Amino acid sequence: MPSGTSVAAEYGCFLQNDCYLNINVYPLAEDSGNSEGLCGNYNDDEADDLTLRGSNTVDNAEEPINFAKSYV
Repeated sequence: MPSGTSVAAEYGCFLQNDCYLNINVYPLAEDSGNSEGLCGNYNDDEADDLTLRGSNTVDNAEEPINFAKSYV
């Protein structure tokens, strides 16, 4: 990332068919207020973290499928 934000992915399995993928994003302070997406807006306001892509509409936190699909 140009700002220095880093992303780390970890994949593992407990059993043959019980696997996981963890993705961690480590933003820098200069990204505050300049971000959007699946990880939220990084503006210290959890209420707008499910904002649909290209919109000011916040998706229903109980049904985040439309939110996720808006970034595909």
